[in-house]
Amino acid sequence: MRKYTLLALLMIFLSSHLLADTFSLSFYQYKTENLFQNIYGESDYLSNLSFYVDKNLSQFSIFTQGNYSYLFENPSLSYYVHDLGLDYLYPVNDKSAFYFSLTGKKTFFRSDFSDFNYFSMNFFAAFKTYLSQTSIVKSNYSFEYKDYTSSFFDFISNALFFSLDKYFPSKTTVKAEVNWGFKYFLHPYVSEEIITIEGDQYSGSGNMGRGKGHHSGGMDNQFVIRTEGEGQGIQVLSLTGLIAQGLGDNVGLRLTGMKQWTLSGKNPFTFIEEFYAVENPSYDRFSWEGYQIHSQLAVLVPWNIQLKVGYTIADKEFPGIESLSLDGDLLGITRKDVRNVIEVRVEKNFPKFSVFLSYFYINNKSNDLFFDWSGQFFSAGFEWNLFFGDKE
Repeated sequence: MRKYTLLALLMIFLSSHLLADTFSLSFYQYKTENLFQNIYGESDYLSNLSFYVDKNLSQFSIFTQGNYSYLFENPSLSYYVHDLGLDYLYPVNDKSAFYFSLTGKKTFFRSDFSDFNYFSMNFFAAFKTYLSQTSIVKSNYSFEYKDYTSSFFDFISNALFFSLDKYFPSKTTVKAEVNWGFKYFLHPYVSEEIITIEGDQYSGSGNMGRGKGHHSGGMDNQFVIRTEGEGQGIQVLSLTGLIAQGLGDNVGLRLTGMKQWTLSGKNPFTFIEEFYAVENPSYDRFSWEGYQIHSQLAVLVPWNIQLKVGYTIADKEFPGIESLSLDGDLLGITRKDVRNVIEVRVEKNFPKFSVFLSYFYINNKSNDLFFDWSGQFFSAGFEWNLFFGDKE
């Protein structure tokens, strides 16, 4: 029934897209050798279908988008995400403008992974101004609240961003960015007290865990009393620098470096795992500190095909996360990963749609052997865009 409902919603948007100013439909197909990004190398195929619709109302815009991902080998991880939002553009003058948006999002996983289901509210405010014809200042603020089915994932976050872009006649671009963020888990810990009653006897034991309360019948009765723990916050600061150089009309080089520090707090979970294109509430930019460097060569080859080749190295430490042996024993050291990524992307843009092919090779070295792995990732897809009304 859920599949038919999703198809019906998609058909409604397809049949009514002429009422919109923008309609986009995209399909991506992925192949991964390591879906869960760990030593066991679980391979899978992932198909992603999404649409986007917006309607302009003077300076306001209403938009909605849906995204459905299906995993062939792990269908229980398939999920649907739907967004609905409103944004507003306020020009101050011909050089400056404010932008505001408010978005609601709902995610639906299948029953096996329903703990990952969440509802979120996002507020975003930005300001952009030209200091000169070759200098741009940007700043923004974002607020996010996520309410998960499993409440120990619930959080609120705030982020501030500031950047300065400078363009030179030599086709050189220089950018500097500073980004501050604070994420607060509302109740990440759940304490459990197991109470066993044998006739007139009583015993109790306490531990920290994520298990759900239960009751077992029979001669002995066991009850698990769950208590939400105290909230915990993580504060991070990052600095980013970028330099890009155009070489003629068809070649461009870019080098980006980013350094991030954890100013306070640490990850409240005892372990974190990554997934490939799957929701993971415990692994994000707040979970690590360290640096990453990214380089890219972009070339416009014959038939206006864009070829991009990139290399990234990242050195990350995860405060609060202790490395384990493959037997699950604590090693007494904080988890640290060094990741090398090679990527190749080929893209061709047409007036109404675009197509692409991409390849990633990732080698991840970690002092936690469970996360010491390498793998290849392939993807291909297309995006179809239609513009109506004032955008036509």
